[in-house]
Amino acid sequence: MLLVKYLHYLEYDYQQEIRKRCSDLTMEELGCTVEPDIDFGVVMDASIYGGQVHYESTATPTLTPVVQEPEQLDDLVEMMDAIDDNSLLERGLIPKMMEWRSRIAQDYGICLTYGTSMKGCATMMGQICGLTNFLMWILTDPEPMGRLIDCWGRTSQRYIKALRKATGTSDDSTGFAFQSDVTGMLSNDMYTEFIKRHEHTMYCLFAPRKDDARYYHADYYMKHILPSLKEMGVNQVNIDPYIDCSAILQQLPECIIYGQIPPTSVLLYGSSEDVANCVRRDIDHAGPGHHLIVSTAGSINPGTSFNHLRTIVETARDYGRIYDNHL
Repeated sequence: MLLVKYLHYLEYDYQQEIRKRCSDLTMEELGCTVEPDIDFGVVMDASIYGGQVHYESTATPTLTPVVQEPEQLDDLVEMMDAIDDNSLLERGLIPKMMEWRSRIAQDYGICLTYGTSMKGCATMMGQICGLTNFLMWILTDPEPMGRLIDCWGRTSQRYIKALRKATGTSDDSTGFAFQSDVTGMLSNDMYTEFIKRHEHTMYCLFAPRKDDARYYHADYYMKHILPSLKEMGVNQVNIDPYIDCSAILQQLPECIIYGQIPPTSVLLYGSSEDVANCVRRDIDHAGPGHHLIVSTAGSINPGTSFNHLRTIVETARDYGRIYDNHL
């Protein structure tokens, strides 16, 4: 049963069947649909660096670390720098994604575009090196780790440009997004020293206009990273269920917050009253000014009840009216 549950990462037809069944349920229960799309879990971006993708029977796909020892870091940098832009799209899961994209266009008339988001640097370093190794080597072997992170910056620019060109993403796209849970495991000083300039450059390249969205997602503790997000011009966040909206807005006063309902302790395991209380709390903490999109601070877990999702919608609709005079 568990094997069937996660088969959708391997089988195109099964993935679209599951999405259609989910869409029928969400339409019946919540009045919204789930469209055909491609989901390869969290490893697609890092897969271009090598490393075998493992399809688990009880979990989402994982990537075998590409490097096992810090002495291998410079070899990986040399290899990635030698790959031309077009060849980047022939690596890892990208050919499979392009094949499935063609099938979705043929089967559903939907032309999927790519190149407006990717996994953040710290998360990809955890996938490329192994999380424990990354967090250790950035302290014990900072120079080769720094060179790999610099390579990530160069490679990411080429990768996103190639994806955008290959899938017809418009130069007028209105934003860029990072998803990087591992960022919060670094101190702000470490993030600043090794990573920030590269992610900032990506925002400047792919979300250059004042009104472009610069979105950052991270499930882990992120309060200490907020000063860096501010300096990078991040204006949309979905972060850290342990920080409240008012604390985020103190650092990022113009930010739009997607949050802050804890997806596990409250939405999955809590009561409907707990869920409603969180929605009211977040509305109160965000205050007037279009700063809050009521959401979970992270994913919605399997097993979450539709009743709890309805509670979010109904509470936001009813309680959100306290700010009608300010809108």
